[in-house]
This record gives sequence, C-alpha cells and structure tokens, in this order.
Amino acid sequence: MRILFYAPIEVFRRPAGSGIYVRELLHTLLNVDTHNCYIIWHGCMMKRPLDTQDVLIPDLARGRVKVSITPFPTRLFHDRKLRLLLLRLNRLPIGDVLFGSPDIYFSPFYPLLPHLRGSLVLTIFDLTPLTHPHCHIPSTIDVTRMTMLWAKRATRLLTFSNTVKEQLASWFGFPREKVVVTPLAPAKHFKPQPKERVERILRKYGLPEQFIIYVGVIEPRKNLTTLLRAFAALKGSLPHKLVFAGDVGWYGESVLNEIISLGLQEHVIRVGYVPDEDLPALICGAEALVYPSLAEGYGLPVIEAMACGTPVICSSAPALPEIAEGAALMVSPHDVYGWAKAIMQLLTDSDLRHELSQKGLERASQFSWEQTAKLTLSAFEEAAMEANS
Repeated sequence: MRILFYAPIEVFRRPAGSGIYVRELLHTLLNVDTHNCYIIWHGCMMKRPLDTQDVLIPDLARGRVKVSITPFPTRLFHDRKLRLLLLRLNRLPIGDVLFGSPDIYFSPFYPLLPHLRGSLVLTIFDLTPLTHPHCHIPSTIDVTRMTMLWAKRATRLLTFSNTVKEQLASWFGFPREKVVVTPLAPAKHFKPQPKERVERILRKYGLPEQFIIYVGVIEPRKNLTTLLRAFAALKGSLPHKLVFAGDVGWYGESVLNEIISLGLQEHVIRVGYVPDEDLPALICGAEALVYPSLAEGYGLPVIEAMACGTPVICSSAPALPEIAEGAALMVSPHDVYGWAKAIMQLLTDSDLRHELSQKGLERASQFSWEQTAKLTLSAFEEAAMEANS
C-alpha cells in the first residue's frame, strides 16, 4: 500500500494532545510497518517555517518514506470558503494528481484534499464541539461539522474510546464496523523518574515540594472553575499549591479571573506550556494529577500521570471512566464539594496514594503506541481491501 499521512508541520512545534498523537503514531507506524510506503504530507505553505523539526524517520523505513509540502498559501488553504469548495468537489482527483493516487488518504486533521481513487481514513478526536458548543469557539464547531460531512465518505473512522464510537454510531448513524477504536498511550518516557531529576525540574519551574497539578490547555471544557472553587474551599487546610501546566486557550481568561475572584493568587501557580522532556518529572513531583473535564474523547494526561505513578483524581464524565477503569478517584464534574472532599482525602491518606499509584501503573501498562499503530495499520488494510473488492 501507499499511504498518505497528513501531518501538519505546525503540530511538531509545541506538541500537545493532537500533536502528540500525530508524532507518536507516525513514528511508531514507521517502525512497526515494514512493508508499506508512506507519503508524509505536511500540508500547504509557500515557505517552510525555520523553527520546525524534521520527522524522525527510522533508517529501515527511509527508502519507503517521502516527505511532501505543497507550495500553496497556508492561510488560503485554511480559508473556510476554500474548505467548503473542496468539500463540494470531494471527488475531483486533486490528491491523485499531487501524490500519484495513494491507496489510503489518512487525515487526523481537517482540512482534506478531494480525490477520486483510494480510501479515506479519518480520525475523530471527540465530538465535544457538538455536544458542548458553549466550550468552543465558532471556528472549531464549524470545522467539526465539515469533518463529519467528510466522514460520510470515509471507509474507516478512527477514534480513541468506545464512548466516541457509540456517539458516532447512535447520533450520526455510522455503522459500528466502520469505526475502529485505537486507544492512545503514554509515550515511553512517561515513567517514574529519578528523585534527582524531579528535584531539578521542580527547581527549574520554581515549584514547592507539595503541590497537585493539572496538565492541559486552560479552556472552558476542562472545567477548571469547579476545580478552583473546590481548592478555594481547602485554603488554609492544606499546604499544597495548585499548578496549571498548559497554555491559555480560548475563553481561558474566565479561569484567570476566577483565580483572582477566589483570592487564590498565592495558591495557584501557572507554569505555561511544559516541553515534553520536562513533563514526566513535573508530574512525578506532584502528589496528584487533577483532571475535572466536562467531556473527553480520551484524556491523555490521565494515562500519562498513571504511567508516572502519580495518583489521579478525574471527572466521571465521558470518556474518562473508560480510560481510568478503577485506577483513579472519580468525581462528578459539577460537584464542587465532591472535588474538595476527594482532594483532601487523597492528600491526607498516604495509603490511598500508594494504592492509586500502583493501580495507575498497572492500568497504564495496558496501553502502548505499538498497539495503537497496529490497530491503525489494520484499519488501513481493511479500508484498502474494501476499495478493491
């Protein structure tokens, strides 16, 4: 097979959830797949950004991998009117001409290229722009709607949890056999860290010995106001700080304002985006990871924290119970008192922290990027066979 893998070059710059997925899946696919040829398409741009990194191509795969950038203005390629035009012209052989008719067009991101031949495989991260539109900016909702229209043409849809698979089947009518669950996994460097490295990273970010941590973008869907109100209720009862590790996203100002209105300026520490190489030690230094999200397609920071041996308190909203599966304390995302109680319980009970640490390590060991890559490759093969039958 010849597989076109759309990997926008910008996601390699400061990889977060979606960028980590593209990076880890691509790298692992190129290691486990020893037969097929890949075209890594970085998208459209007139000039490659200087601060981007090359994809790490394993030596054994170099003869089977081509990296491609299409000389076309990036801003125009992402323009909504052009996206709608490409959607309407989805059977034109534009992709076939540009890339020599690949057998598989794989896109973990919108936008897509029209094509006549080959099978389309799409990744659906989650449906929260449709289920929780108040948590998203209009452009994200619009892109999700267009992606769902492209999904009607796809031969296979990939997603990370049975929760989203069932939503796709029951809400949108996609046949269940068309939707393949490919769970995410912690990268290999997410593991318990040496004490010296943890101490060095905590000094680097100016963090105290006792803290709990949230990892992710600061935005409404992550439900951080509930967490802040719960933490405010414990102010004076615990010596711990609350650390936010992540960029401020859309509508994130409301969370920052909540910190001020609750008088938590001295109790909440924002360290911003944390590079991937520092994140495991930062998580290991925390006494707990807290993740109060309103809805997730998966919830990668939860399984990353478990792989580090850090106890987790997370929301009981979909799809987190499926991912945590008894290895975390779970609280309703809207229960401020429940969150305060869970935080207090975990931080004052060393036996419970040890128990959840061990359960988390066991749970995280059940996921691997090798498994994800093999499931993805199997979906590619099924899609190609279906096209040829």
